[in-house]
Amino acid sequence: MSQPTLDHGDDQEFPPTEAVPLEALFGSAAPVARSEPQPQAIIRAVPVPEAPICTFLYARLHHFTAACQTMGGAELTEFVNEVRRTLSSAAQKLGGEIAQRRPDSILFAFTHNPEDRIPTHAKRALHAAILIVHDATQLAERFAPPLEAAGLPPLSIAVGVHLGPGEVTPRANTAERMVHAAGEAVEVARLLEGVAADLHWGVVASAGTRLAAGTRVDSGRSASIGLPDESFLELTQICGLVPRPGSKTPPGHYEQLRESLLRNQHFSRAGSNRAGGGHLLIEDYRVLRKIGEGGNASVFLAQPVQGGPAQVLKVMRVDGPEGESGLQRFMQEYALLAGIDHPNVARFFRQGFSAGSAYIAMEYFPLGDLRQRIRRGLDPAIGLYYLRQIAAGLEAIHQASIVHRDLKPDNVMLRADGIVAITDFGVAKQVSMLLTDTGAGEIVGTPYYLSPEQALGRRVDARADLYSLGVMAYEMLTGNKPYHATTTQELLRLHVEAPVPALPPQHRRFQPVLTRLMAKTAEERYASATELLDDLDRLQ
Repeated sequence: MSQPTLDHGDDQEFPPTEAVPLEALFGSAAPVARSEPQPQAIIRAVPVPEAPICTFLYARLHHFTAACQTMGGAELTEFVNEVRRTLSSAAQKLGGEIAQRRPDSILFAFTHNPEDRIPTHAKRALHAAILIVHDATQLAERFAPPLEAAGLPPLSIAVGVHLGPGEVTPRANTAERMVHAAGEAVEVARLLEGVAADLHWGVVASAGTRLAAGTRVDSGRSASIGLPDESFLELTQICGLVPRPGSKTPPGHYEQLRESLLRNQHFSRAGSNRAGGGHLLIEDYRVLRKIGEGGNASVFLAQPVQGGPAQVLKVMRVDGPEGESGLQRFMQEYALLAGIDHPNVARFFRQGFSAGSAYIAMEYFPLGDLRQRIRRGLDPAIGLYYLRQIAAGLEAIHQASIVHRDLKPDNVMLRADGIVAITDFGVAKQVSMLLTDTGAGEIVGTPYYLSPEQALGRRVDARADLYSLGVMAYEMLTGNKPYHATTTQELLRLHVEAPVPALPPQHRRFQPVLTRLMAKTAEERYASATELLDDLDRLQ
């Protein structure tokens, strides 16, 4: 098995005439990799640790057991021994000491060598992690054909590396030099291996470890994860090594390492069939807390790792109960709204896939929704102000040929400046689309705000949203819903058959507007939100 021979000889990250204290490795003066954004936060400072600072590496070969089940006799023995060499060879050459070994995993401790004027254990551990991935990828490629023929997932490796205080003591009576390793940093390294597997990153290091390793370790994406003590740890994907100026190592060897990391990522994605390891992991976000659950998605408040205002993440499991069609509907929400830039429509920032989940990142509204505002009581002038804004938002989405189909106070959010914005387009559709996600007679929407054509299971257009807006207008002006019933079926019948409700005398001048908005047939309603806004201008 070939492994690039790297030039580690005089690899100094600091001037040889200057001794650098350990604390400098955690500060802003520490070198960072080229083209890498500075993390907003490193790991928690360790003022004067009771235990020495070490770096721990935990690696695990995934789908090892499945591969073993396809073999027997000498072939199985050879495979197990090959895995053992793959997991241990590179790290031992770089000074790592084995703290725990299992057939498919290994834990290494890298400690400070007193002969080194500066600590190098973080650098050695990350170099070892990259080489382990390279060796494991070669192993995976060798065994890929028989595993694929047996219908089994390919082998892939995941490595977590973390620097922190830990107790490392020699073990007695072992054939090879092994140590005991204990401490929080050990458990964090194990946790990061799970993160590496979930995100398909190959090698994941805490941001502090990455900075302590110096400029030759190249990094890519970033993420964060909550720890049991409710703090957050910033994480970094390790992408390869940068050649040292004047290095005797051929540049092609470094390209081999990068290619191995990418190849392992491919194997990891191909073989991934498990949930997200018990942690919500979204690349480039720090998940703060869960704020809602509904429909096919969970909703979380999250902070972008690179800074800026908090955002809302709607997250859906890729392997969830709704299957591929549910995932398509979920991702459609972003596709429909990404091109709309209007103050009365919620802003959508990005969509993506991370750790077995699809997610949409959108604007966060700390003041809540219109439903909460109505419950506190609305001045009629404020209600009309909101009505105009919602109509303007509908005008924008209707001009993009989008029908919301579930307009209600819960889906209208309040910004701090008093502007409201329409959100939650989970059942929205473009008018040009066939409504393939609903069968004949199936109802989509919320019964209290449903248009008659939706109640009857018929195809809808933008005028269905105007009916829902009429129901909301009545509620904002009176504090009550226009129709009440003891069953859903009775409520739907009222939408189809009951007359448009009368407004109280003080709001009577808006009755013609309400009558047109809540007309029983779409043809009797306003033809567009623009026409409604023109009518409101004349009245006011």
